[in-house]
Amino acid sequence: MAGRQGGRGRRLLAVGTMTGLAVSATAAGTALAQPEGDTPRAVVDWSVERQTVDGFGGSWAFHKAGSVQRLGDPLAGEVLDMIFDVDQGIGLDIVRVMVGDGGIDEWGDELFDGPSETIQPDPGPYVWDRPDWDEVKDDFDAYQIWLMQEAQARGVETILASVWSPPAWMKENESVTGSPGGLPNRLRPDMYQEFADYLAAYVQGYSEHFGIEITHLSPTNEPDLSTSYSSSEWSPAELSTFVGEYLGPTFEAEGIDTQIVVGETVGFHEQWVLPSLLDPGTEPYVDVVAAHAYTGLINGATTPRPEAFEVTNQLGKPVWQTEYMNQGAPADNSFQNNTISDGLRYATLISNMFETSSLNAYFWWWPVANNGADGSDLIRLANDGTPQSGAPTETGEFRTFKRYYTIGQYSRFISDGYVVIEADHQPVEGVTVSAFKEEETGQFTIVVVNTNEDDLDLTVDLEGGFPLPPETKEDCKNGGWREFTDPSFRNQGQCVASVASGSGTPSAVVPYRTSASENMRQLEAIGTVDRSFTATLRGQSVTTFVPSGSELPELPDRKDVFSTYLAAENDGQSPGFGVLTTERGEVVTDVSDGSFLRYANVNFADGSAAGTAAQRGQLRIHAEVAPRAGGAIEVRLGDPGGTLVGTMAVPSSSGEPGEWITVSTDIDTSPGGARGFHDLYLVFTGGHDPLFDIELTRFSD
Repeated sequence: MAGRQGGRGRRLLAVGTMTGLAVSATAAGTALAQPEGDTPRAVVDWSVERQTVDGFGGSWAFHKAGSVQRLGDPLAGEVLDMIFDVDQGIGLDIVRVMVGDGGIDEWGDELFDGPSETIQPDPGPYVWDRPDWDEVKDDFDAYQIWLMQEAQARGVETILASVWSPPAWMKENESVTGSPGGLPNRLRPDMYQEFADYLAAYVQGYSEHFGIEITHLSPTNEPDLSTSYSSSEWSPAELSTFVGEYLGPTFEAEGIDTQIVVGETVGFHEQWVLPSLLDPGTEPYVDVVAAHAYTGLINGATTPRPEAFEVTNQLGKPVWQTEYMNQGAPADNSFQNNTISDGLRYATLISNMFETSSLNAYFWWWPVANNGADGSDLIRLANDGTPQSGAPTETGEFRTFKRYYTIGQYSRFISDGYVVIEADHQPVEGVTVSAFKEEETGQFTIVVVNTNEDDLDLTVDLEGGFPLPPETKEDCKNGGWREFTDPSFRNQGQCVASVASGSGTPSAVVPYRTSASENMRQLEAIGTVDRSFTATLRGQSVTTFVPSGSELPELPDRKDVFSTYLAAENDGQSPGFGVLTTERGEVVTDVSDGSFLRYANVNFADGSAAGTAAQRGQLRIHAEVAPRAGGAIEVRLGDPGGTLVGTMAVPSSSGEPGEWITVSTDIDTSPGGARGFHDLYLVFTGGHDPLFDIELTRFSD
């Protein structure tokens, strides 16, 4: 991870003077102090290593890359950078694609949701050995080929190709889909070797003709399910036979070093792979055990069962979770399931999978897509509402959900090859801790999830030889200077001089946080004291800590309608406000007629809060206020006198000052209103000052 100093700090209403490291930053939610006795502690031990991380990924099956490609540059490049680039996005480093089965005549659409082309449409030659190859090559599997090449250009090296179905002519039912009441939706037993040769040719052909190295191949996708789209059932015994007697030996004979991924069942468990693991002839060919997570989770779908991969873990095989999303109405289109509560569920799940199942890789379903369900995506491309068939529907707008950022709190800061290290996983109720390191560079990443509503302090003890710089001159004495590697010193005097001058890299960590009101925001550095640091974890947040000197740039500022907008943490305001700390947190007081708060670059996309067609363009805004004289909150775009898209009336106080109420209004999302990116202004009006106090605003469907 490159050592780059990141980004612009957000302007706060209440700003204290800070010199060097932050001693206290309430608005930023960090703290530096000797831990008090009742502060929860979590020990992270550099010397106790667990599994190696293989990466974080997502799928592009069913033509989803086509919608990105059709955006055209520069927007297509921007969206891809948001997915694959660590400076501009969340740094996913694994691509999952579909091994095409050629079933477009049976189901789906060529633009939006359908199967890819097969390399062998019939028992004859492969497509690249046919006379018309030069004519059809550019259109063959074009969306996925483009995506894989774009991902490789952004540094992605790991590509998993999964088989939803063999070609129809290889199957008992002569179809790529399930046929209720018909013949079995299975590969014909006499086609096992033919199918193994087919997969070997797929790997070799994509390398030769497209420059794409398929590093991992899974012969099945959800072998325990038969569907109306591409699918093929396998029993655990059949899968073991195919891998052990056909696919593994064929790859071996052909000198193919692509790793074989086995499983990818609907549920997060190893049951379909057990015969393969327990068969001494098959087990050596099982390189990765994979599963999806649609069933088999506990504790509100945040935790895998402890025994889910018991044999896999005993054998030291990597565990990959290769597909998951919000699935089924209303979860897949619920506004709430695109906010921080949804993001926290996935952040907690990832942490628990690393801890409980010794996870090595985590995948989302579609990172970016134009489809009918918000819950399928991290970023959803808006469409014009016309049928998703036959013609492009993308509008050039997109909606970024909170889970994009909470998953990115891991993927952006943990590279493949990092090693999970020992950490007190749940130091206090509602908090999970995961830790990772890269031994060669001395880099480390600590991810802390706080699902509690309230802020809380946590002290993290860095034990086992963390390669941090010296904190004090005493650290340099009695041979201590020899212990340091980043930086290293020639002698005690050089070490002492470095500490005294403050010229060296400080012993500190830099937090990045996603919460209801923040999207991977970079906070003030926190210095270590006796190799410990104490941070205030904002309620319902994910915070990632990296060593000082290895910061990444702050992400481009793209706010969204799925965030909360705290009045005391804005991007600009008129003069004269006060800030009061209450049991609700910081609130803005002294609101007067004509005053305003500004929030930069808010993405309204197509004006929709929820993804259903019936709710297209429906958006509401709410403000938490304590009335005084009363007045109104005008919602404007661009500047304080800009386009008016809504007005919230605030009544005068009917009781004691400080009684908090919620005021609301619909937002105008017509083409001339809240569509696309705008600076958002809350302009306050009324006859007598002070009008009211304000804590926050938020959106909803």
